[in-house]
Amino acid sequence: MKRPLLILSACLCALAAAVSCSSGLRTADGESVPNRVMGVYLPYPETVAPAPGAPEGYETFYISHYGRHGSRYLLYDSQYAFVRDVLSRAAADGKLTPSGQKALADFLEAYPQFEGRAGMLTRIGAAQHRAIARRMAERHPSAFAPEAAVRASTSATARTQESMEAFCAALQTCRPSLRITCAEDAALNPYSAGSGIPTEYDLRVKSPEAEWRPDFEAFCRQQIDAERFAARIFTDTDYAAGLCDLTDLERGAFYLAVHFRGCGIAADWLRLFTLDELCTLAACDAYTFYMEKGPAAETSDRTWALSAHILAKMLTDAEQDIADGTAANLRFGHDGCIMALLTLMGADGWTATAATQEEIARAWDVSQIPMACNLQWIFYRPVSGEGEPLVRTLLNERPLRLPVTDPEGLCAWSDLKRHLAERCDTAFAVLNKDQTPNNL
Repeated sequence: MKRPLLILSACLCALAAAVSCSSGLRTADGESVPNRVMGVYLPYPETVAPAPGAPEGYETFYISHYGRHGSRYLLYDSQYAFVRDVLSRAAADGKLTPSGQKALADFLEAYPQFEGRAGMLTRIGAAQHRAIARRMAERHPSAFAPEAAVRASTSATARTQESMEAFCAALQTCRPSLRITCAEDAALNPYSAGSGIPTEYDLRVKSPEAEWRPDFEAFCRQQIDAERFAARIFTDTDYAAGLCDLTDLERGAFYLAVHFRGCGIAADWLRLFTLDELCTLAACDAYTFYMEKGPAAETSDRTWALSAHILAKMLTDAEQDIADGTAANLRFGHDGCIMALLTLMGADGWTATAATQEEIARAWDVSQIPMACNLQWIFYRPVSGEGEPLVRTLLNERPLRLPVTDPEGLCAWSDLKRHLAERCDTAFAVLNKDQTPNNL
């Protein structure tokens, strides 16, 4: 039996289950499943408490937004097919335990909903964006004056486009006279080859061939006790090991389990895992995001610096939009971009440099980037017309603390603009100087 080195991560998950929100589900050992285990696959909350409103004597007049697409199906059909084929073969050979048999029955019942929809937005994902749009309209009525202009743009994927369409349709319903224009902007994901922004090095960092991946893979295999998991599914683990790579199967079942809620699937596969196993799998998943988008010692600062292409545009857009009287600028993109933006902006919890594999695996709580995650800058102006604008920075509609804000995310626009412009200058200096790092 392996003794996981990620015991601190497991403890963090256990603590999260005790003191913060949980999914309401249970593990194989009867523990509550904390949201941290769900990672970036966590569905956006159905209700969100209002952030502090406009300071006394101020009113909202502009909103700058970057949102992740809503809940989606798994990215590849092969992820479903692999697990289905293994369980079906074992069932035919009479090698599934009662838990394994139920898991297969649940899967086969749900599979028609998955088939042919890899990477697509789910019904729940669209509903998440409609709800966020309604709250935006309700909480900031002064920003959306009659006939006000709203700009929306999306990265070049169907799920972000559909998220934008759901959001804008709901906003239009709340404020029918708004003049909303929509466009595609591939630069909203500067990590994609289609944007024309990343270098060959940048693309390699996040590819299966990245030089950091062999060490990552060895680390995860050291942590994951796949035989223990397999014993709950198969009557004969030696048979199972001859049928497939057990670690790959456990990971595959994990990714299905954490996606089910966002797909509207009632089946609960999280009960197939212990809390310790879920925490280990979630930590390994978070490890990849940190290496691809964070300030990892093993990679280059280019990982987070690429997001300056988004942030710099948000700053220039804000200046132009305010001058033009635009009410809101809505952008729809991806989870990794938001992680990198948080690092670039200096947000609490997103800037620490991790060196060892254990530190990397627990560096980020990526459940803070759920499906439909969003960054918002809420701009306030004095009702009197005298004085400079203020801005409140929000993550998922709740205050986001930055180095220049107060604990409730509030600061002068001039201070935020100066801080973020300096961060962009630093990032572009990294990108211009270090286009082909050799530290991988």
